[in-house]
Amino acid sequence: MTAPEKRKQPKHPYLVRSLRTLGLGLILSVILHVLLDASLSGFNLSATFDMIKTYPIPFLLGILVLMLVYLFLISLIGNVWASSTIFVGTSIVVAFANNQKFLERGEPLYPQEFEMITQWRFMLSMLSTWLVILLFLGIAIIIAIAWILDRYSRKISAKYYGRDFKYWDRKTLIIRVAGLIFSGVLLFSLTNFQSSDNWLRKAYNIDAQWKDVDPKESYQQYGFVGGLIYSATANIMDKPVNYTESHIKDITKKYSKIADQINATRKNKPMDDVNIVYVMSESFSDPTRLHGVTTSSDPIPETRKIMEKYPSGYSLSQGYGGGTANIEFEALTGLSMYNINPQITSPYQMFLYQKENFPSLVSSLKQNNYETIAIHPFKPSFYRRTDVYNALEFNKFISRDEMQHTETLDDSEYISDASAFQETLDQLRAHKTSTFIHLVTMQNHMTYWDKYINTIGVEGVPEKNKQTVETYLQGIKYSDDALRDFVTELDNMKEKTMVVFWGDHLPSVFPEEIVNQNTERTMHETPLFMYANFDIPKEDYGTISPIYFVPKMLELTDSKVSPYYALLTEMSKEVQGLEKNVLINGDNQTIIEDQLSPKAKEYLEDYKLIEYDLVSGKGYSKPALFKDK
Repeated sequence: MTAPEKRKQPKHPYLVRSLRTLGLGLILSVILHVLLDASLSGFNLSATFDMIKTYPIPFLLGILVLMLVYLFLISLIGNVWASSTIFVGTSIVVAFANNQKFLERGEPLYPQEFEMITQWRFMLSMLSTWLVILLFLGIAIIIAIAWILDRYSRKISAKYYGRDFKYWDRKTLIIRVAGLIFSGVLLFSLTNFQSSDNWLRKAYNIDAQWKDVDPKESYQQYGFVGGLIYSATANIMDKPVNYTESHIKDITKKYSKIADQINATRKNKPMDDVNIVYVMSESFSDPTRLHGVTTSSDPIPETRKIMEKYPSGYSLSQGYGGGTANIEFEALTGLSMYNINPQITSPYQMFLYQKENFPSLVSSLKQNNYETIAIHPFKPSFYRRTDVYNALEFNKFISRDEMQHTETLDDSEYISDASAFQETLDQLRAHKTSTFIHLVTMQNHMTYWDKYINTIGVEGVPEKNKQTVETYLQGIKYSDDALRDFVTELDNMKEKTMVVFWGDHLPSVFPEEIVNQNTERTMHETPLFMYANFDIPKEDYGTISPIYFVPKMLELTDSKVSPYYALLTEMSKEVQGLEKNVLINGDNQTIIEDQLSPKAKEYLEDYKLIEYDLVSGKGYSKPALFKDK
């Protein structure tokens, strides 16, 4: 019998193996890039390929970036199949999560949201059971395939290359180190993507026009990878050309004089001897205002009664279906998202947590010896609130882990508003000094599946959406009842107490058919009122941005203002609603930028310079701008 002919071995086995590995990486990068881009359109491949045809260079560059990531992984780990499993599995999970976010909120995953992986139980709770099963089943299949391929790759390697490559032999280590350095240096260079001299930015600029493109559009035009890099490396604000120390000090002097003029007509120190409670109610809105929606009964009758009696109107929310921390940022700091670059989608997670002693309502009240407390019935790490509240100078942060009242309603997983209000009352009663409490509720957070015994019906929405909308309506009905009881308790308190209540944003339960019947402004308006258990004038605010809550509160209590709040007081008279997609003038009319009055433009220019000084600049304004008069 003739012995089988021995297979000829490659002359340069390490080179051949490396090229084959890179070839596998290229194939995976192409497939996964298409998958990630498809997740931006509900996995519509036709729309995805249209985008690729329109912007071919960003697509090719995205593949290059994914190849660098793959090369970094394979060089670091050394095992082809383990690296490929991580690469493919992570990409599939990201694509899945991106698609889900687009379905819920109409926007892609932003860079800071990747840290939400630490809240994986909460994130999974927002998915239906079958989607969770499908996700884990897919990951399990990928791992199983990789294990099988790894098991037999050694036999294939020995047969084809005449050896079993070890991860740690000298030649393999040299190749791995070279790959690690090469890919690592190029990937690190992407942190400078915003520079016009960056190699990848230059390549993208052949096909891409980044200026004035909001983050959602950058994803949809230039692909998931391009949009992610652009958002991850953005500046907080672009430096104004006239930003100098002398100019900032001139602005500070200007509003110090205006503060003196305002204070000459007011008699009280800022919120003198008054407890203040901020209540930012999760997803609280007035669905009866929406065209196309009819409810069987009013879900918020008690809120409506309070609004008829006390100063009230609507808060202009920065977000729709989400963005809670951004609205909170505006209300506490008086700084608007309007001036911040659109790629900065979460100040809390992207810069504020790194700051120290950041000026805010909290730090202003501490000048008057207020006890300052934040209450949030959820995880303290969410949106990096622990670090952010330290930066804002809260004395205490009570999360769900420290709360004494943690009851839930029906089958809901979230602590009820009634419990959160009771926690707030306990804190007010426990402190003899003036107290500021900032309460961020959680009861009405998504999801809105069958967790209540619904008592309010809805018409005008498709049948498939009815249950989620009715569950949401029941949730805000419970909130409305809890709010009534909370105000009743405050009415009976001896200590003077003021409450600023507003909904952070509308929920994303309303289908596109409803959204299209309503204006952009309507879909960003939530109920707002300022209650007090002492006499204050009744005001109709129309629709105002959260940055104006403090000036309105100071005005109601005849309190003196600092130069900063003097600026906001004057600006509110000319432009009372200030968000990226909606501008509202002092007459409560929706306008565009070209219709801003000369005074409004003057105030906005000064305000933008001050905001840059605080978030990105040298802080020249801090010593004088926030000092009480």
